Amino acid sequence: MTHLSPWIGRVIGLALTIASPSIFAQAAPAPAPGTQPGVPRIQFSETTFDFGKVKPTDTLKHDFIVTNTGTAMLEITAVQPGCGCTTAGAWDKQIEPGKTGKIPIQLNPTSFSGPVSKGVNVSCNDPAQPSQYLHIQATVWRPIDVQPQYAYFMPVLGEETNETKIVRIVSNMDEDLKLEAPHSGSPLFKTELKTVRAGKEFELQITYLGAISNASPQGNISINTSAAVMPVLNINAVAMTQPAVVAFPSPLALPPGPFKAEYTCPVTVRNNSREPLKLSAPTVNVDGVKVTIQESDPGRMMNLNLTFPAGFQLKTGQSAELAVNTSHPKNPVLRIAITQPEPVLPVSQPVATPGGAK
Repeated sequence: MTHLSPWIGRVIGLALTIASPSIFAQAAPAPAPGTQPGVPRIQFSETTFDFGKVKPTDTLKHDFIVTNTGTAMLEITAVQPGCGCTTAGAWDKQIEPGKTGKIPIQLNPTSFSGPVSKGVNVSCNDPAQPSQYLHIQATVWRPIDVQPQYAYFMPVLGEETNETKIVRIVSNMDEDLKLEAPHSGSPLFKTELKTVRAGKEFELQITYLGAISNASPQGNISINTSAAVMPVLNINAVAMTQPAVVAFPSPLALPPGPFKAEYTCPVTVRNNSREPLKLSAPTVNVDGVKVTIQESDPGRMMNLNLTFPAGFQLKTGQSAELAVNTSHPKNPVLRIAITQPEPVLPVSQPVATPGGAK
């Protein structure tokens, strides 16, 4: 046994040497997240920027810096501001791994007063973050705030009104503000100025007194002030007349027929009058058409649901109309025309003569 021990030891050692690569091999560590080959990664140095206190005439621009921390080309495919007051300049559309780019954003503060907050959506090819949201804000300072600068009236045709709109005037200046009596450019708009806080806050009341007609009058209201930076305040008043009862769509335009199956479509009736509206006895002067009334907002908003039978097609020159009775004294019957294009006839193809024409 002693004589065989060295030989046995050599056999065992040889076996361990051959097997060791598979027995003792260690598994390769998994790559760290975000470092896999061929993956772009987007990272902003900041996603929010505050311009601080600004004037309405200031030009507000800021560059958002973006870095590609991945291992493939980062592509910025779209930059979409939330409204027209915010615009995006020419941004870096492709950013190599480890490099930085910029997305310039501009805010127009002309029509704002006080705190303003806007957003921008950024789209890219980062699979983990395909969309990023950038946020910009500012505080627009005006020596005198006038809100709103337009006073809109929506009078109903044929109805009297004494509606009053309120315009608030607030001074942001250190010195007290003095206002003279307002001057209205149209006698249809009556004005009254009240003091809320002496020298700081005022309330302008505007009442429309005009007779309601098809015209839409407007007028400018001016107020002289003691402020050298804004010696005159201007407020526009507009009265936009609307009908008491309105239907849409009007006319009702049907798709081409004949219909292969029943076709249903709605006509919406809106009541702009102060009194609730009732509809009754809807009819269509064409055979086979059914009409039902559905009140989505009782007395204010209603649907007339029209159902046309299969095979329906208006004849050439035929006049179709939907009529419904209303409870409005000046609009007892509401009429909506119905139109439909004539069917397109198939074009016949000439029959080929064997051997050609003789």
